Amino acid sequence: MKKRYFLIIIESIVVILCLLGNIVCGKELPVYASEVEELKQLEDERQQALEMIEELKASITSVQKDIEHLTIEKNSIQSYINSLDAQINIVTNEMSDFENEIEEKIVSIKETKKSLEHAKEVCDQQYEAMKLRIRYMYENGKSSMLEIFIGSKSMAEMLKQVTFMEAVYEYDRNMLDEYTAIKDEIALKETLLEAELNNLELMQKELTVQKENLNSIINQKKGELTVKAGEIDDARGNQTEYKEQLEQQEKLLNQIEEEIARAANPDKYTGTITGFVWPCPGYTRISSYFGPRPQPVPGASTNHKGIDLAAPYGTDILASASGTVTTSTHSNSAGNYIVIAHGNGISTVYMHCSALLVSVGDNVEQGEIIARVGSTGYSSGNHLHFGVIKSGTYVDPLGYVSN
Repeated sequence: MKKRYFLIIIESIVVILCLLGNIVCGKELPVYASEVEELKQLEDERQQALEMIEELKASITSVQKDIEHLTIEKNSIQSYINSLDAQINIVTNEMSDFENEIEEKIVSIKETKKSLEHAKEVCDQQYEAMKLRIRYMYENGKSSMLEIFIGSKSMAEMLKQVTFMEAVYEYDRNMLDEYTAIKDEIALKETLLEAELNNLELMQKELTVQKENLNSIINQKKGELTVKAGEIDDARGNQTEYKEQLEQQEKLLNQIEEEIARAANPDKYTGTITGFVWPCPGYTRISSYFGPRPQPVPGASTNHKGIDLAAPYGTDILASASGTVTTSTHSNSAGNYIVIAHGNGISTVYMHCSALLVSVGDNVEQGEIIARVGSTGYSSGNHLHFGVIKSGTYVDPLGYVSN
């Protein structure tokens, strides 16, 4: 009888345990499992968005470097073109000077030719006159000398007439030599002028070739300049596209974070809020406030969803208010983090922890130690990121806690 009674009691206990197990396993745990799975999926999406944002930022930075490099190359080509233009101006001026000199040489040569022709005529005339006088004196030399001898009244008069004839001959000879020298001098001058003209024309041709080569190089460099300008425009177009994609990804990231906030604050958690306490007692310095900010480290948000409290590694983190733990997990961005639902659509978030001391489903009291300060996830040093979610949206925690 006692044994049968004992067995009945054991069976009753087993039935009760099974019923309790069904309640827990059939109602509460699937809810938690569903919420955890949803949060995990959202965290994965958030991580993908962050990675895409980092890739786009890296692409924008890379394209910016390309633009700067291409701009330097473009400026270098333009400077080279400017230097070539300056050389062309110098060559053009030199060619203009040579053209003027050539014109002057041509005028001088024309004048020299005229002088040479005149000198030749004078020389020829003098030569012909001298030839006539010499021929006359040669043909009439004997009789003339006899006539001079007979007709002379004295030896002095005879010598005087002979001397005169010799003087005439000497004059003719000197004049011929002088005119010949003048003719030769003018001819030499003409030769020199023509040589100078040839040199000027040769140098002008060389300058023409040099100018053509410079223009050819300039045209080539202008082509390169056009290519570089096109590459810069393409790079800027890519950069604009990357920036547009970045803006879209940042909007997507904000949407995902809002969804995470809503998922971490389900409506089924209700309770009475009596107030919030500072989550990191003794450490009141805020290293980063709520709202827009520069990116402290790659991957960190530029639209800060909470406040950062600087504190040493391992410092206690307290539950700011009583509630139920809805998230206790790790993500690449938030590191080890906890979300506590306090009812009335309000939850608090604790990120970058070195250790998590509570689990999903735990009920915690205000001031209870729930984690330790660390620097996990996207973090620049030991601190607590403390956030407040109201009706699925992050709000400024300083509206709820005060240091």
